[in-house]
Amino acid sequence: MIEFFFEVLLQLVFEILELVFTTGIEKRERSPRSPLFTAILYIVFGVVAGFASLWIFPQAFINSSVGRIINLILTPVLMGTLAAVFAAWRTGDGLRLWRFVNAYVFALSLALVRFVSVGHCMTCVQ
Repeated sequence: MIEFFFEVLLQLVFEILELVFTTGIEKRERSPRSPLFTAILYIVFGVVAGFASLWIFPQAFINSSVGRIINLILTPVLMGTLAAVFAAWRTGDGLRLWRFVNAYVFALSLALVRFVSVGHCMTCVQ
């Protein structure tokens, strides 16, 4: 159970970093971007964050394959929900679906990189 919390905490840290960096970018740019382009950017950021997390924490926090699959499903939903609620609280303009989607694809791409990469490393060790 503690492993699940470490995995969620790791993604939460990257989600907060992503929010800090993209908030500054959004304030400088006044032209709206397409939702598809924004989602692709969040996927790229998630992949980069996933590889950075592998560099820092090369081992899996969750060793059970069932637990890792559950984590792959639940953590992006949790991160998307937390990011949407936090952004709504911070800006005061209510919940927005695109905030959830962007945070979800970011967390999912980060989790997929860790799931695939750490899974291969775990099978090499055994």
